[in-house]
Amino acid sequence: MQHFRLFILTFFFFYNTLSIIAQSLNTPVQHVVVVGVDGMSPDGVRKANTPVMDRLMAEGAFTFHARCVTPSTSSSNWASMIMGADVEQHGINSNDYERDNFVLPPVTVGNEDLFPTIFGILRDQKPDAKIGAIYQWRGFGRLFEKSAVNLDTCGKNEYITAQLAAGFIKKEKPSLCFVHLDHVDDAGHEHGHGSQEYYAAVSRADSLIGQIWQAVKDAGMAENTLFVVSADHGGVGHGHGGYAMAEMEIPFILWGKAVKNNFAITLPVYQYDNAATLAFALGIEQPYAWIGRPVKTAFVGFSNETDKYPAIQYLDAPTFDASAQDNRKAGGLFFSQKQVKLSTETGKEIRYTLDGKVPNAQSPIYSEPFTLNKNTVVRAGLFSNGAHVSEIADAYYRFVPYGADKTVSYQVFLGEELENIPDLSKMKPVSSGKTWELCSDGIPLPRPEQVIVQLESDILIETAGFYNFYTRSDDGSVLWVDGIKVVNNDGTHGVVEKSGKIKLESGMHNIQLIWFNSGGGGYLDSWYMGPGIVKQLIPASVLKD
Repeated sequence: MQHFRLFILTFFFFYNTLSIIAQSLNTPVQHVVVVGVDGMSPDGVRKANTPVMDRLMAEGAFTFHARCVTPSTSSSNWASMIMGADVEQHGINSNDYERDNFVLPPVTVGNEDLFPTIFGILRDQKPDAKIGAIYQWRGFGRLFEKSAVNLDTCGKNEYITAQLAAGFIKKEKPSLCFVHLDHVDDAGHEHGHGSQEYYAAVSRADSLIGQIWQAVKDAGMAENTLFVVSADHGGVGHGHGGYAMAEMEIPFILWGKAVKNNFAITLPVYQYDNAATLAFALGIEQPYAWIGRPVKTAFVGFSNETDKYPAIQYLDAPTFDASAQDNRKAGGLFFSQKQVKLSTETGKEIRYTLDGKVPNAQSPIYSEPFTLNKNTVVRAGLFSNGAHVSEIADAYYRFVPYGADKTVSYQVFLGEELENIPDLSKMKPVSSGKTWELCSDGIPLPRPEQVIVQLESDILIETAGFYNFYTRSDDGSVLWVDGIKVVNNDGTHGVVEKSGKIKLESGMHNIQLIWFNSGGGGYLDSWYMGPGIVKQLIPASVLKD
């Protein structure tokens, strides 16, 4: 009996050992090269001229449906990419983060009082490893352990950054080389995501990725290298930071040793899976504090056929004739009435709602244009066999009667080196006037940058209760109701939404909104939600002189 028990224990020991071996690469890669392109969306890769990335995908594994973490800002996502964790673990919740000035402390720290990164754990487990961090955005340099890398350098532009990376790879044949390119994000902010200038920047990134890839080959490393291309976030209009799929989805491309050929990854991939995949490929143990998982399905010998929950690949949403433009939502401000038209190129049925709720299989099927004459939130999606198969399209229709007066007063001020909203009591406006809504549209600015706008009106509250107010702005904005600061969205940033709540009695209430744009593309709009009111742009019809 004792011999039998010994046999059983021995069997399970070897069985578990074999299982562990089966879950790792037979031979870890010797080199990993990661090229992260700031702001590069799947749309950019699909529509730009990208022969290098096309070849990497044809010879490797890829997905266009990897998800970044929220907020969809640079610091939070670059941190998650190299730290194998989300914001609630590493604590880097915004671009305002600094090592000596942060809001949320990390759950654990490694070297230099930072949440452990792939650089740090590789250095700990392989002390002789050659590690390089070459980046275009200087802010990336505060996110990793300086003592863990052999090369820590910031390139003046994307060309120099790629040259530095190629030189380091050919000279040192590193275990890990992480390259950050920033110019695509710059193009998105300045010209808009989806613009010709944006696609040209993605094509330029593709060429630079090709130079770095060629350096791997020239160094004689290709047969023992994992080459990764990804991004921190996408974008909408001139910014990012929100929850739109165009902001949240990122490309994830793997090429090299043990990677499957022309393999579309169908399981969900998250930003923090990047670091876990690098650790898996290099044969090092990831910290318990990491939540990322290796994307093993991309490698030869690993299958995902038994998993019942693949990532949903949503179709593009149906479009409105009054379509979204840059950061502006579909719909608009109209006099008296507006005919609404919806369309899709997929042939799928369109279902829609007029109450702000997400459409479902019981919602009306769109068959012909319909007319609106009151403030309405329209939401529409594509359906197939009763299942929702697309992103949701939103449109916000606001109405005022013919001959109605503009009821929002504005004043424009000029600033210098703006980082926050200044004290306007010490400044003189350079222009003033009236506009329809609490937004940046319709306000003539003497210049696009270093400007501040103050808007003021009264808002009619018909039903007493708690109201949520929101601003979406690039750069900062602050909203007051009856002199109480309700929304603080101040600071320099891309288009970011912030909110606040206040209890209001029925009747008229003063509302004031101040917004500034320091540089790049600027934008502002404002929203509210309350008893019987779905979240929507604050319509002109409730704003009074």
